[in-house]
Amino acid sequence: MRKSGRPLASTVRNKAETVVLDSNADMEIPRQPDAVAGIRRGLKQAREGIGRPSDEVFDELEIG
Repeated sequence: MRKSGRPLASTVRNKAETVVLDSNADMEIPRQPDAVAGIRRGLKQAREGIGRPSDEVFDELEIG
């Protein structure tokens, strides 16, 4: 995470349970309202059981 700057996600049964951000990342998030809205929308959909497992999506991307 330090080198890439990308967040780390902890998953349970292919669903994100926790996300760890770099200490500087929280300074960038408020400047990106569209990203925040997208994250909130995705979390709501996950809570409602809407969506597909990430493995399925990545397998589809590799085939295409």
